[in-house]
Amino acid sequence: MSLVKKNLLLLLVLFVSSIFRLTNLDLIEFKADEGINLFLATRPLFGHEFPPGGTVSSVGVTNFPITNYLLFPLVLISLDPKVISFQIALLNVLAIGAFFLIIRKYYGETVGFLSSLLVATSPWAILFSRKIWAQDFLFPLLLPFILSLHKIVLDKDSRYWAVYVASSLFLIQIHQSALFFIAPLTLFMVIKKTGINIKYFFLGLALGLLPTVPFIFYQLKTECFDCLMALTYGGRVNETSIFLLFQRPFQILSQGNLSPILGKDIVYFAENFSLAYLLKQIFYLEYLLLPIGMLVFYKKYKRTRFFVPAVILLPFIYFFLKLEPHIHYFLIITPFLYLFLGVSISYFFSVKNQVLKTAAKTLFVSLILFSLYYNFAFYSTIGNLRNIQGDYGQIYADTEKDIKIIYKPYENDPHYDEMIIASYVPYGLTHGNIGIARMLYDPKETERNMEVLEERLKRVPVDRRVQNELIAYFTRQIPNEETIETLRTKSAQIPGLTPIYEEVLKFYKEAKK
Repeated sequence: MSLVKKNLLLLLVLFVSSIFRLTNLDLIEFKADEGINLFLATRPLFGHEFPPGGTVSSVGVTNFPITNYLLFPLVLISLDPKVISFQIALLNVLAIGAFFLIIRKYYGETVGFLSSLLVATSPWAILFSRKIWAQDFLFPLLLPFILSLHKIVLDKDSRYWAVYVASSLFLIQIHQSALFFIAPLTLFMVIKKTGINIKYFFLGLALGLLPTVPFIFYQLKTECFDCLMALTYGGRVNETSIFLLFQRPFQILSQGNLSPILGKDIVYFAENFSLAYLLKQIFYLEYLLLPIGMLVFYKKYKRTRFFVPAVILLPFIYFFLKLEPHIHYFLIITPFLYLFLGVSISYFFSVKNQVLKTAAKTLFVSLILFSLYYNFAFYSTIGNLRNIQGDYGQIYADTEKDIKIIYKPYENDPHYDEMIIASYVPYGLTHGNIGIARMLYDPKETERNMEVLEERLKRVPVDRRVQNELIAYFTRQIPNEETIETLRTKSAQIPGLTPIYEEVLKFYKEAKK
Protein backbone atom coordinates (compact mmCIF):
# COMPACT_ATOMS: atom_id res chain seq x y z
CA MET A 1 0.00 0.00 0.00
CA SER A 2 1.45 3.39 -1.01
CA LEU A 3 2.54 5.99 1.51
CA VAL A 4 -0.13 8.37 0.20
CA LYS A 5 -2.88 5.84 0.79
CA LYS A 6 -1.61 5.14 4.31
CA ASN A 7 -1.70 8.84 5.09
CA LEU A 8 -5.20 9.12 3.64
CA LEU A 9 -6.41 6.35 5.94
CA LEU A 10 -4.86 8.11 8.92
CA LEU A 11 -6.50 11.38 7.91
CA LEU A 12 -9.83 9.59 7.55
CA VAL A 13 -9.49 8.12 11.04
CA LEU A 14 -8.67 11.57 12.46
CA PHE A 15 -11.55 13.18 10.60
CA VAL A 16 -14.15 10.65 11.73
CA SER A 17 -12.79 10.83 15.30
CA SER A 18 -13.29 14.61 15.26
CA ILE A 19 -16.90 14.71 14.09
CA PHE A 20 -18.54 14.35 17.50
CA ARG A 21 -15.57 15.04 19.76
CA LEU A 22 -14.65 18.52 18.58
CA THR A 23 -18.15 19.83 17.92
CA ASN A 24 -21.18 20.84 20.03
CA LEU A 25 -18.91 21.98 22.85
CA ASP A 26 -21.75 23.95 24.42
CA LEU A 27 -23.40 20.56 25.05
CA ILE A 28 -20.54 19.12 27.11
CA GLU A 29 -21.38 17.23 30.28
CA PHE A 30 -20.43 19.36 33.28
CA LYS A 31 -21.44 18.32 36.77
CA ALA A 32 -19.73 17.88 40.15
CA ASP A 33 -16.75 15.81 38.96
CA GLU A 34 -15.92 18.19 36.15
CA GLY A 35 -16.41 21.20 38.43
CA ILE A 36 -14.14 19.94 41.20
CA ASN A 37 -11.43 18.93 38.70
CA LEU A 38 -11.45 22.41 37.21
CA PHE A 39 -11.47 23.96 40.70
CA LEU A 40 -8.43 21.94 41.85
CA ALA A 41 -6.42 22.45 38.65
CA THR A 42 -6.86 26.23 38.73
CA ARG A 43 -5.87 26.72 42.38
CA PRO A 44 -2.29 27.82 41.56
CA LEU A 45 -3.60 30.43 39.13
CA PHE A 46 -5.30 32.21 42.03
CA GLY A 47 -2.35 32.26 44.41
CA HIS A 48 -2.95 28.97 46.21
CA GLU A 49 -0.63 26.00 46.51
CA PHE A 50 -0.94 23.10 44.11
CA PRO A 51 -3.36 20.64 45.76
CA PRO A 52 -1.44 17.56 46.95
CA GLY A 53 -4.32 15.30 45.90
CA GLY A 54 -7.22 15.04 43.52
CA THR A 55 -10.92 14.37 43.82
CA VAL A 56 -12.41 11.83 46.22
CA SER A 57 -13.02 8.38 44.75
CA SER A 58 -16.31 6.51 45.05
CA VAL A 59 -14.91 4.61 48.05
CA GLY A 60 -14.00 7.82 49.90
CA VAL A 61 -10.23 7.85 49.29
CA THR A 62 -8.55 10.97 47.93
CA ASN A 63 -7.24 10.37 44.43
CA PHE A 64 -3.69 11.07 43.31
CA PRO A 65 -3.02 14.60 41.98
CA ILE A 66 -2.01 13.53 38.46
CA THR A 67 -5.24 14.90 36.93
CA ASN A 68 -4.39 18.34 38.37
CA TYR A 69 -1.04 18.21 36.60
CA LEU A 70 -2.56 17.05 33.31
CA LEU A 71 -5.16 19.80 33.41
CA PHE A 72 -2.84 22.59 34.49
CA PRO A 73 -1.31 23.28 31.03
CA LEU A 74 -4.84 23.33 29.62
CA VAL A 75 -6.18 25.85 32.16
CA LEU A 76 -3.16 28.07 31.46
CA ILE A 77 -4.54 28.44 27.93
CA SER A 78 -8.12 29.13 29.02
CA LEU A 79 -10.42 28.92 32.03
CA ASP A 80 -13.41 28.31 29.77
CA PRO A 81 -14.64 24.71 30.27
CA LYS A 82 -15.59 24.56 26.57
CA VAL A 83 -12.02 25.34 25.50
CA ILE A 84 -10.58 22.92 28.06
CA SER A 85 -12.97 20.19 26.88
CA PHE A 86 -11.94 20.91 23.28
CA GLN A 87 -8.30 20.37 24.22
CA ILE A 88 -9.11 17.08 25.95
CA ALA A 89 -11.18 15.98 22.95
CA LEU A 90 -8.37 16.93 20.55
CA LEU A 91 -5.92 14.92 22.64
CA ASN A 92 -8.23 11.91 22.31
CA VAL A 93 -8.58 12.42 18.56
CA LEU A 94 -4.79 12.40 18.19
CA ALA A 95 -4.63 9.34 20.45
CA ILE A 96 -6.98 7.46 18.11
CA GLY A 97 -4.68 8.39 15.23
CA ALA A 98 -1.72 7.04 17.22
CA PHE A 99 -3.73 3.90 18.01
CA PHE A 100 -4.22 3.36 14.27
CA LEU A 101 -0.47 3.71 13.63
CA ILE A 102 0.48 1.27 16.41
CA ILE A 103 -2.07 -1.38 15.46
CA ARG A 104 -1.16 -1.00 11.76
CA LYS A 105 2.52 -1.56 12.56
CA TYR A 106 1.98 -4.76 14.54
CA TYR A 107 -1.24 -6.24 13.15
CA GLY A 108 -1.60 -4.85 9.66
CA GLU A 109 -3.39 -2.04 7.82
CA THR A 110 -6.82 -3.63 7.81
CA VAL A 111 -6.95 -4.46 11.51
CA GLY A 112 -5.62 -1.00 12.37
CA PHE A 113 -8.17 0.77 10.21
CA LEU A 114 -11.14 -1.33 11.38
CA SER A 115 -10.23 -1.05 15.06
CA SER A 116 -9.61 2.70 14.88
CA LEU A 117 -12.88 3.51 13.10
CA LEU A 118 -14.77 1.51 15.71
CA VAL A 119 -13.16 3.60 18.46
CA ALA A 120 -13.74 6.79 16.48
CA THR A 121 -17.50 6.25 16.25
CA SER A 122 -18.32 4.42 19.49
CA PRO A 123 -20.87 6.42 21.55
CA TRP A 124 -19.23 5.46 24.84
CA ALA A 125 -15.73 6.24 23.53
CA ILE A 126 -16.94 9.69 22.45
CA LEU A 127 -18.70 10.33 25.76
CA PHE A 128 -15.49 9.49 27.67
CA SER A 129 -13.28 11.76 25.55
CA ARG A 130 -14.64 15.30 25.94
CA LYS A 131 -15.16 15.93 29.65
CA ILE A 132 -12.98 17.54 32.32
CA TRP A 133 -12.75 14.19 34.06
CA ALA A 134 -9.77 12.04 35.00
CA GLN A 135 -10.98 9.02 33.02
CA ASP A 136 -11.02 11.04 29.81
CA PHE A 137 -7.22 10.96 29.92
CA LEU A 138 -7.11 7.16 30.07
CA PHE A 139 -7.18 6.45 26.35
CA PRO A 140 -4.38 8.93 25.49
CA LEU A 141 -2.22 7.56 28.31
CA LEU A 142 -2.89 4.00 27.14
CA LEU A 143 -1.04 4.69 23.88
CA PRO A 144 2.51 4.82 25.33
CA PHE A 145 1.53 1.82 27.47
CA ILE A 146 0.41 -0.20 24.41
CA LEU A 147 3.39 0.88 22.31
CA SER A 148 5.91 -0.04 25.02
CA LEU A 149 4.13 -3.36 25.56
CA HIS A 150 4.63 -4.28 21.91
CA LYS A 151 8.18 -2.90 21.83
CA ILE A 152 9.14 -5.13 24.75
CA VAL A 153 7.32 -8.29 23.65
CA LEU A 154 7.65 -8.17 19.85
CA ASP A 155 10.66 -5.93 19.16
CA LYS A 156 12.66 -7.14 22.19
CA ASP A 157 13.60 -3.56 23.00
CA SER A 158 14.11 -3.65 26.75
CA ARG A 159 14.60 0.13 26.96
CA TYR A 160 10.83 0.45 26.76
CA TRP A 161 10.48 -0.98 30.24
CA ALA A 162 10.92 2.62 31.39
CA VAL A 163 7.92 3.73 29.31
CA TYR A 164 5.89 0.68 30.27
CA VAL A 165 6.39 1.08 34.02
CA ALA A 166 5.93 4.87 34.00
CA SER A 167 2.77 4.76 31.88
CA SER A 168 1.40 1.90 34.02
CA LEU A 169 1.81 3.98 37.16
CA PHE A 170 0.26 7.03 35.50
CA LEU A 171 -2.76 4.96 34.46
CA ILE A 172 -3.17 3.56 37.97
CA GLN A 173 -3.03 7.09 39.39
CA ILE A 174 -5.71 8.23 36.93
CA HIS A 175 -8.02 5.42 38.03
CA GLN A 176 -7.03 2.72 40.48
CA SER A 177 -9.03 0.10 38.56
CA ALA A 178 -6.17 0.05 36.05
CA LEU A 179 -4.15 -1.92 38.59
CA PHE A 180 -6.48 -4.90 38.22
CA PHE A 181 -5.67 -5.16 34.53
CA ILE A 182 -2.03 -4.08 34.48
CA ALA A 183 -0.92 -6.41 37.31
CA PRO A 184 -2.13 -9.66 35.64
CA LEU A 185 -0.91 -8.45 32.24
CA THR A 186 2.58 -7.79 33.66
CA LEU A 187 2.54 -11.16 35.40
CA PHE A 188 1.77 -12.86 32.07
CA MET A 189 4.66 -10.94 30.50
CA VAL A 190 7.03 -12.23 33.18
CA ILE A 191 5.75 -15.78 32.70
CA LYS A 192 6.51 -15.44 28.98
CA LYS A 193 10.10 -14.63 30.02
CA THR A 194 10.22 -11.33 28.21
CA GLY A 195 13.14 -10.32 30.40
CA ILE A 196 13.09 -7.25 32.63
CA ASN A 197 15.73 -4.57 32.15
CA ILE A 198 16.32 -3.56 35.77
CA LYS A 199 17.88 -0.20 34.92
CA TYR A 200 14.99 0.94 32.76
CA PHE A 201 12.45 -0.66 35.09
CA PHE A 202 13.60 1.51 37.99
CA LEU A 203 13.87 4.55 35.74
CA GLY A 204 10.22 4.07 34.82
CA LEU A 205 9.39 3.51 38.48
CA ALA A 206 11.00 6.81 39.46
CA LEU A 207 9.26 8.73 36.66
CA GLY A 208 5.91 7.09 37.34
CA LEU A 209 6.01 7.81 41.07
CA LEU A 210 7.11 11.43 40.66
CA PRO A 211 3.52 12.83 40.60
CA THR A 212 2.76 11.00 43.85
CA VAL A 213 5.48 12.72 45.91
CA PRO A 214 3.29 15.65 47.11
CA PHE A 215 0.49 13.19 47.86
CA ILE A 216 2.79 11.00 49.97
CA PHE A 217 4.09 13.97 51.95
CA TYR A 218 0.52 15.15 52.50
CA GLN A 219 -0.49 11.74 53.85
CA LEU A 220 2.49 11.70 56.21
CA LYS A 221 1.63 15.19 57.38
CA THR A 222 -2.01 14.26 58.08
CA GLU A 223 -1.25 10.89 59.71
CA CYS A 224 -2.54 9.25 56.53
CA PHE A 225 -6.20 10.18 56.76
CA ASP A 226 -6.85 8.32 53.50
CA CYS A 227 -5.24 5.16 54.86
CA LEU A 228 -8.14 4.95 57.32
CA MET A 229 -10.60 5.46 54.48
CA ALA A 230 -8.90 2.68 52.49
CA LEU A 231 -8.97 0.31 55.46
CA THR A 232 -12.73 0.78 55.84
CA TYR A 233 -13.21 0.24 52.10
CA GLY A 234 -14.90 -3.10 52.74
CA GLY A 235 -17.87 -1.32 54.27
CA ARG A 236 -18.52 0.56 51.05
CA VAL A 237 -18.53 -2.22 48.45
CA ASN A 238 -21.51 -4.16 47.20
CA GLU A 239 -22.84 -6.75 49.60
CA THR A 240 -23.22 -9.16 46.72
CA SER A 241 -21.23 -9.57 43.53
CA ILE A 242 -22.86 -8.18 40.41
CA PHE A 243 -23.15 -10.28 37.25
CA LEU A 244 -23.48 -7.04 35.29
CA LEU A 245 -19.71 -6.89 35.49
CA PHE A 246 -19.52 -9.58 32.82
CA GLN A 247 -21.76 -7.58 30.47
CA ARG A 248 -19.79 -4.35 30.72
CA PRO A 249 -16.90 -5.30 28.35
CA PHE A 250 -19.50 -5.89 25.61
CA GLN A 251 -21.59 -2.84 26.43
CA ILE A 252 -18.73 -0.35 26.43
CA LEU A 253 -17.87 -1.18 22.81
CA SER A 254 -20.80 0.82 21.47
CA GLN A 255 -23.93 2.09 23.25
CA GLY A 256 -24.81 -0.67 25.70
CA ASN A 257 -26.09 0.69 29.03
CA LEU A 258 -26.20 4.22 27.59
CA SER A 259 -29.89 4.63 28.50
CA PRO A 260 -29.18 5.80 32.09
CA ILE A 261 -27.31 8.77 30.61
CA LEU A 262 -30.59 10.03 29.16
CA GLY A 263 -32.76 8.68 31.97
CA LYS A 264 -36.45 9.47 31.47
CA ASP A 265 -35.58 11.39 28.31
CA ILE A 266 -34.94 8.09 26.55
CA VAL A 267 -38.65 8.37 25.71
CA TYR A 268 -38.00 11.60 23.78
CA PHE A 269 -35.06 9.91 22.04
CA ALA A 270 -37.17 6.91 21.05
CA GLU A 271 -40.04 9.03 19.77
CA ASN A 272 -38.02 11.59 17.84
CA PHE A 273 -35.22 9.33 16.59
CA SER A 274 -37.11 6.07 16.27
CA LEU A 275 -34.72 4.69 13.64
CA ALA A 276 -31.72 5.15 15.95
CA TYR A 277 -33.63 3.64 18.86
CA LEU A 278 -35.01 0.64 16.97
CA LEU A 279 -31.93 -0.23 14.92
CA LYS A 280 -29.50 -0.04 17.82
CA GLN A 281 -29.77 -3.83 17.97
CA ILE A 282 -27.20 -3.91 15.18
CA PHE A 283 -24.62 -3.18 17.88
CA TYR A 284 -25.44 -6.50 19.52
CA LEU A 285 -23.68 -8.25 16.64
CA GLU A 286 -20.46 -6.92 18.15
CA TYR A 287 -21.22 -9.06 21.20
CA LEU A 288 -20.85 -12.10 18.95
CA LEU A 289 -17.85 -10.76 17.06
CA LEU A 290 -15.84 -9.97 20.20
CA PRO A 291 -15.35 -13.57 21.46
CA ILE A 292 -14.63 -14.67 17.88
CA GLY A 293 -11.99 -11.96 17.65
CA MET A 294 -10.46 -13.08 20.95
CA LEU A 295 -10.25 -16.66 19.69
CA VAL A 296 -8.72 -15.63 16.35
CA PHE A 297 -6.27 -13.30 18.10
CA TYR A 298 -5.23 -16.02 20.55
CA LYS A 299 -4.54 -18.48 17.74
CA LYS A 300 -2.96 -16.10 15.22
CA TYR A 301 -0.79 -13.84 17.36
CA LYS A 302 1.00 -16.24 19.65
CA ARG A 303 3.50 -13.79 21.12
CA THR A 304 0.82 -11.40 22.31
CA ARG A 305 -1.92 -13.94 22.96
CA PHE A 306 -1.64 -13.28 26.70
CA PHE A 307 -3.63 -10.07 26.10
CA VAL A 308 -6.74 -12.25 25.88
CA PRO A 309 -6.64 -13.91 29.34
CA ALA A 310 -5.65 -10.57 30.92
CA VAL A 311 -8.76 -8.93 29.45
CA ILE A 312 -11.03 -11.85 30.37
CA LEU A 313 -9.70 -11.86 33.93
CA LEU A 314 -10.66 -8.24 34.69
CA PRO A 315 -14.42 -8.72 35.31
CA PHE A 316 -13.66 -11.80 37.42
CA ILE A 317 -11.37 -9.69 39.63
CA TYR A 318 -14.07 -7.05 40.00
CA PHE A 319 -16.58 -9.82 40.73
CA PHE A 320 -14.35 -11.27 43.44
CA LEU A 321 -13.81 -7.84 45.02
CA LYS A 322 -17.56 -7.09 44.81
CA LEU A 323 -16.97 -3.78 43.09
CA GLU A 324 -19.77 -1.65 41.68
CA PRO A 325 -20.29 -2.46 37.97
CA HIS A 326 -19.51 1.09 36.79
CA ILE A 327 -18.91 1.05 33.07
CA HIS A 328 -15.90 3.40 33.27
CA TYR A 329 -14.06 0.70 35.23
CA PHE A 330 -13.60 -1.04 31.87
CA LEU A 331 -12.07 1.88 29.99
CA ILE A 332 -8.62 0.44 30.71
CA ILE A 333 -9.27 -2.54 28.39
CA THR A 334 -11.12 -0.74 25.58
CA PRO A 335 -8.14 -0.51 23.15
CA PHE A 336 -7.74 -4.27 23.45
CA LEU A 337 -11.47 -4.87 22.98
CA TYR A 338 -11.45 -2.78 19.78
CA LEU A 339 -8.34 -4.62 18.63
CA PHE A 340 -10.07 -7.97 19.10
CA LEU A 341 -13.15 -6.66 17.30
CA GLY A 342 -10.99 -5.40 14.43
CA VAL A 343 -9.26 -8.79 14.22
CA SER A 344 -12.64 -10.52 14.12
CA ILE A 345 -14.00 -8.40 11.25
CA SER A 346 -10.68 -8.60 9.40
CA TYR A 347 -10.81 -12.38 9.68
CA PHE A 348 -14.17 -12.48 7.91
CA PHE A 349 -12.85 -10.08 5.27
CA SER A 350 -10.19 -12.66 4.41
CA VAL A 351 -12.34 -15.82 4.17
CA LYS A 352 -12.82 -17.46 0.78
CA ASN A 353 -16.58 -17.62 1.06
CA GLN A 354 -17.71 -14.55 -0.90
CA VAL A 355 -21.13 -14.41 0.75
CA LEU A 356 -19.56 -14.33 4.22
CA LYS A 357 -16.96 -11.81 3.10
CA THR A 358 -19.58 -9.51 1.60
CA ALA A 359 -21.74 -9.85 4.70
CA ALA A 360 -18.80 -8.87 6.91
CA LYS A 361 -18.01 -5.78 4.83
CA THR A 362 -21.67 -4.79 4.77
CA LEU A 363 -21.90 -5.24 8.53
CA PHE A 364 -18.81 -3.10 9.19
CA VAL A 365 -20.01 -0.26 6.96
CA SER A 366 -23.43 -0.49 8.60
CA LEU A 367 -21.89 -0.33 12.08
CA ILE A 368 -19.89 2.79 11.25
CA LEU A 369 -22.73 4.59 9.45
CA PHE A 370 -25.26 3.71 12.10
CA SER A 371 -22.87 4.75 14.87
CA LEU A 372 -22.55 8.14 13.22
CA TYR A 373 -26.32 8.47 12.99
CA TYR A 374 -26.79 7.26 16.57
CA ASN A 375 -24.34 9.88 17.85
CA PHE A 376 -26.12 12.55 15.81
CA ALA A 377 -29.45 11.50 17.36
CA PHE A 378 -27.94 11.37 20.85
CA TYR A 379 -26.43 14.87 20.74
CA SER A 380 -29.49 16.27 18.98
CA THR A 381 -31.57 15.00 21.88
CA ILE A 382 -29.24 16.63 24.38
CA GLY A 383 -29.18 19.88 22.37
CA ASN A 384 -32.96 19.99 22.11
CA LEU A 385 -33.74 19.16 25.73
CA ARG A 386 -30.66 20.82 27.31
CA ASN A 387 -31.43 19.62 30.86
CA ILE A 388 -31.38 15.83 30.67
CA GLN A 389 -33.32 13.82 33.26
CA GLY A 390 -30.53 11.27 33.50
CA ASP A 391 -26.87 11.07 34.42
CA TYR A 392 -25.97 13.65 31.77
CA GLY A 393 -27.76 16.46 33.58
CA GLN A 394 -27.85 20.07 32.41
CA ILE A 395 -25.59 21.05 29.51
CA TYR A 396 -22.68 23.35 30.31
CA ALA A 397 -23.99 26.27 28.22
CA ASP A 398 -27.04 26.63 30.47
CA THR A 399 -25.05 26.10 33.66
CA GLU A 400 -22.67 28.85 32.55
CA LYS A 401 -25.57 31.19 31.75
CA ASP A 402 -27.25 30.63 35.13
CA ILE A 403 -24.05 31.21 37.08
CA LYS A 404 -23.02 34.31 35.17
CA ILE A 405 -26.40 35.89 35.87
CA ILE A 406 -25.75 35.45 39.61
CA TYR A 407 -22.25 36.91 39.39
CA LYS A 408 -22.94 39.68 36.87
CA PRO A 409 -22.94 42.41 39.57
CA TYR A 410 -19.38 41.36 40.50
CA GLU A 411 -17.76 41.27 37.04
CA ASN A 412 -15.19 43.86 38.14
CA ASP A 413 -14.37 42.07 41.36
CA PRO A 414 -10.72 40.91 41.36
CA HIS A 415 -11.88 37.44 42.46
CA TYR A 416 -14.58 37.12 39.79
CA ASP A 417 -13.00 34.21 37.85
CA GLU A 418 -12.20 32.26 40.99
CA MET A 419 -15.72 32.77 42.37
CA ILE A 420 -17.20 31.43 39.13
CA ILE A 421 -15.02 28.31 39.24
CA ALA A 422 -15.65 27.79 42.97
CA SER A 423 -19.39 27.91 42.27
CA TYR A 424 -19.06 24.75 40.15
CA VAL A 425 -18.23 22.79 43.33
CA PRO A 426 -21.33 21.43 45.13
CA TYR A 427 -21.56 22.29 48.82
CA GLY A 428 -21.54 18.59 49.68
CA LEU A 429 -18.00 18.19 48.33
CA THR A 430 -16.67 20.90 50.66
CA HIS A 431 -17.54 19.12 53.90
CA GLY A 432 -14.54 19.18 56.21
CA ASN A 433 -14.75 15.49 57.04
CA ILE A 434 -13.77 14.40 53.51
CA GLY A 435 -10.43 14.52 51.72
CA ILE A 436 -10.89 17.56 49.45
CA ALA A 437 -11.75 20.06 52.17
CA ARG A 438 -9.16 18.66 54.59
CA MET A 439 -6.59 19.03 51.85
CA LEU A 440 -7.42 22.62 50.88
CA TYR A 441 -8.45 24.40 54.06
CA ASP A 442 -6.50 24.77 57.29
CA PRO A 443 -9.09 25.18 60.10
CA LYS A 444 -6.65 27.21 62.22
CA GLU A 445 -6.14 29.68 59.41
CA THR A 446 -9.89 29.86 58.78
CA GLU A 447 -10.48 30.58 62.47
CA ARG A 448 -7.89 33.39 62.42
CA ASN A 449 -9.52 34.91 59.33
CA MET A 450 -13.14 34.46 60.46
CA GLU A 451 -13.89 38.18 60.77
CA VAL A 452 -12.36 38.91 57.35
CA LEU A 453 -14.34 36.09 55.75
CA GLU A 454 -17.62 37.20 57.30
CA GLU A 455 -16.94 40.78 56.25
CA ARG A 456 -16.36 39.55 52.69
CA LEU A 457 -19.77 37.83 52.70
CA LYS A 458 -21.40 41.06 53.80
CA ARG A 459 -20.02 42.76 50.67
CA VAL A 460 -20.26 39.79 48.28
CA PRO A 461 -22.90 37.39 49.65
CA VAL A 462 -22.48 34.94 46.75
CA ASP A 463 -18.71 34.44 47.13
CA ARG A 464 -18.46 30.66 46.94
CA ARG A 465 -14.73 30.74 47.72
CA VAL A 466 -15.58 31.93 51.23
CA GLN A 467 -18.69 29.79 51.58
CA ASN A 468 -16.78 26.64 50.65
CA GLU A 469 -14.06 27.41 53.19
CA LEU A 470 -16.52 28.10 55.99
CA ILE A 471 -18.55 24.97 55.27
CA ALA A 472 -15.31 22.98 55.47
CA TYR A 473 -14.52 24.60 58.83
CA PHE A 474 -17.90 23.95 60.44
CA THR A 475 -18.25 20.36 59.16
CA ARG A 476 -14.80 19.06 60.02
CA GLN A 477 -16.50 17.47 63.01
CA ILE A 478 -20.14 17.08 63.96
CA PRO A 479 -21.14 20.58 65.13
CA ASN A 480 -22.90 21.10 68.45
CA GLU A 481 -26.25 22.83 68.91
CA GLU A 482 -24.55 26.02 70.06
CA THR A 483 -22.65 26.27 66.76
CA ILE A 484 -25.85 25.69 64.80
CA GLU A 485 -27.66 28.41 66.74
CA THR A 486 -24.76 30.84 66.27
CA LEU A 487 -24.81 30.29 62.52
CA ARG A 488 -28.58 30.72 62.42
CA THR A 489 -28.35 34.05 64.24
CA LYS A 490 -25.46 35.32 62.11
CA SER A 491 -27.14 34.25 58.85
CA ALA A 492 -30.07 36.53 59.70
CA GLN A 493 -27.60 39.42 59.76
CA ILE A 494 -25.31 38.25 56.94
CA PRO A 495 -27.29 36.72 54.03
CA GLY A 496 -24.09 35.24 52.59
CA LEU A 497 -23.94 32.92 55.62
CA THR A 498 -27.37 31.41 54.93
CA PRO A 499 -26.12 28.64 52.59
CA ILE A 500 -23.46 27.80 55.19
CA TYR A 501 -26.00 27.57 57.98
CA GLU A 502 -28.31 25.39 55.86
CA GLU A 503 -25.52 23.03 54.79
CA VAL A 504 -24.10 22.69 58.31
CA LEU A 505 -27.60 22.09 59.71
CA LYS A 506 -28.20 19.37 57.11
CA PHE A 507 -24.83 17.82 57.97
CA TYR A 508 -25.74 17.90 61.67
CA LYS A 509 -29.14 16.24 61.13
CA GLU A 510 -27.69 13.49 58.93
CA ALA A 511 -24.97 12.76 61.48
CA LYS A 512 -27.55 12.46 64.28
CA LYS A 513 -29.69 9.90 62.44
